[in-house]
Amino acid sequence: MAEMEQFQPGLLETQIEWFKNDISKTNKKWKVVLMHKDVLTYAFKNRTDRQEGISDIGQAFMPLFDQYGVDAVLTAHLHTYRNRGHIQNFGRDARGPLYILTGVAGNVRYPELWADHSLDMTVAPQPETDNYMTLEVSGNTLRLAAFLPDGKQIDKVEIKK
Repeated sequence: MAEMEQFQPGLLETQIEWFKNDISKTNKKWKVVLMHKDVLTYAFKNRTDRQEGISDIGQAFMPLFDQYGVDAVLTAHLHTYRNRGHIQNFGRDARGPLYILTGVAGNVRYPELWADHSLDMTVAPQPETDNYMTLEVSGNTLRLAAFLPDGKQIDKVEIKK
């Protein structure tokens, strides 16, 4: 988001206010956030000019996801599948939201770019190919699963309330 400030000053603050206003009005059992930019920053493989960490978007929104009781956060942008598990206060914590980087879409691949992040729990088989996810709610259970195009399941996770 910092890179967007030069084009649209105040955009981050506007999005934060929208999020707070929108989520505070819901009375739904499950709170799932979909967002394009990822909450983590990945180091580059075989390079030292960027280290892993929390992205500017993550710094801004992850505390809000904790505060408002978000159950799952599905991100994109990096064209790779990574299940980070539950994170709260920027670290592994079962009380926090489940974070999943949803995977490859389109024909863009970065097979030699991203190093594994210390918060990654599941990474798609490499070299990475297309994948898809399903999300199912049944009563007190939210199930998410990731599959390769041939139907082979590469990950699954459940959240229970």
